[in-house]
Amino acid sequence: MLAKRLRLGDIRALEEIMDRYSAYAAKIIAVFLNRTLPLEDMEEVLSDVFISLWNSRSRLEGDVKPYLAAIARNAARQKLRQFRPVEELPEDLELAEVAPGPERRAEDGGQAGEWRAAIRRLDPADQELFFRFYFLDQTVGEIAAVTGQNPATLRSRLKRGREKLKKILTERGVCCD
Repeated sequence: MLAKRLRLGDIRALEEIMDRYSAYAAKIIAVFLNRTLPLEDMEEVLSDVFISLWNSRSRLEGDVKPYLAAIARNAARQKLRQFRPVEELPEDLELAEVAPGPERRAEDGGQAGEWRAAIRRLDPADQELFFRFYFLDQTVGEIAAVTGQNPATLRSRLKRGREKLKKILTERGVCCD
């Protein structure tokens, strides 16, 4: 009944849908955006969802809830594609030569320098990926949001990079027999 009223252009039907399903749509948006956007942007996406629902009401068939869920998913994906955070790595990106404590020096037996040298042999893009993932503790999803790359691609690059590091370190006799 609510969907039929909405199709006929009843603005009160839209208001009822908003009252009933705002939390539902907001949850879908929050799941897709996963901490990558500020709250204000997520609220904007939610508003866009109901505007899209109103503008596409003539195509609505069946129940409102699944249709609204699809609109919310698509709006969140679209916003994520457009999002480009300003968090950039510093120009002088260099793996820090931090002086380890005595315990750490005894543990690594000088291997830290070997690791840094091996990482420097990776492509610059892979060095940045490793830096973000292992040193800044960013998730693949967060890195994808910052760089605009597909998370699956980033996971593949991490795997290939680890394999390359293993090969380099094995050749140098540092690890991984």
